[in-house]
Amino acid sequence: MTAPRPAAAPTQWDVLIVGAGPAGAALAGRLRPQYRVLLLDRPAAMAAGSPRIGESLPGAARVLLQRHGIYARFLAQGHAPRGASVAQWESDTPTWFDPIRDPHGVGWHLDRPRFDAGLRESAVAAGAALVDDGGRLAVSHEDGCWRVDIAAAGPDDASASRGTQRTSVLVDASGRSMAVARQLGLARRGRDRLICLYAHLPADRRDQDQATRICADANGWWYSVRVPSGQRVLAFHLDGDDAELKALRDPACLLAKSQRHALLAGIRPTAMDFAVHAQPAGGGGLDPEAAAALPQGFFAIGDAMLAFDPIASQGLFHALATADSCAHAIGRYLDGASDARTPYLDEMRAVRERYRQRLGETYAAVHRYARERFWLRRTAAAALLSR
Repeated sequence: MTAPRPAAAPTQWDVLIVGAGPAGAALAGRLRPQYRVLLLDRPAAMAAGSPRIGESLPGAARVLLQRHGIYARFLAQGHAPRGASVAQWESDTPTWFDPIRDPHGVGWHLDRPRFDAGLRESAVAAGAALVDDGGRLAVSHEDGCWRVDIAAAGPDDASASRGTQRTSVLVDASGRSMAVARQLGLARRGRDRLICLYAHLPADRRDQDQATRICADANGWWYSVRVPSGQRVLAFHLDGDDAELKALRDPACLLAKSQRHALLAGIRPTAMDFAVHAQPAGGGGLDPEAAAALPQGFFAIGDAMLAFDPIASQGLFHALATADSCAHAIGRYLDGASDARTPYLDEMRAVRERYRQRLGETYAAVHRYARERFWLRRTAAAALLSR
């Protein structure tokens, strides 16, 4: 990977982006070389101990990849065409969907580490400065400018500083942690208790199944798919206060529970030497009205703006889409348009409402578990949001 560029302190930037995941990196690459862009990330965000999941892009993402100027690089990365999906959702009868019916094309199953690294490399190649060894941030707004003080990373450097950066535009692309928005007094709305337990099962040459398998369970839901590395992802989504959560951190328990379902019974890893990881997966996002009350020049994108429940399968598409929309808004703002943020926030309101409606319909469709706590919580939350 291209070596990160250290940023001098103090330095003035046009745009400072906190978070170098897909949303932040895509935005940085899009804004360069027209603007001076600093992309900040912390070492913890790049830790390899818990491999990331989120392995698909729909065919509709092709237009976004082209707008970001990374489509050719993306195709060269070796991502696999997305196969059919099969679900036991509304009932025990499997329902198939072939993506060839999608007018935008079949889409892709991603090599996620390669995809993320490629976006960062593209941003640096375009001229964005990248600092990925910073620690805690202190954000403030003074004299019409955003100030970000960056502490050095690591417990031995608690009193050291990576410098003070000043910028006209500050973007929170830090994901569900909302590292910037929380400092500015904003809170996530609509957050639920959803936790994703997931494992990357060892590659098996005999496993050539390209279908995405989705299955409702009494206390959550499953999905499994084979990714381009040859590994198979097995993931279960349940409530964080579920009594079964601790036991399912054991690989044998997770696998045994999955195999109670016909769609997943054929998943038999070649070895049991895989880890089970856990991460928050509940949807929710910033209140656009609260974001609009902040000083001009603040934006949030990707999961920091609106995090999708994984059943929507829209997380990476949303990262690219918000980076695209935000790039237009930032360009207008830096050109002097004082109302540049308003259309962007209006768009996010519309996206949020469509997402909420579709999510409520999706969870309400599982009638056979409708009286179970996991499903009652989600249909009740959907009813509350629709009022």
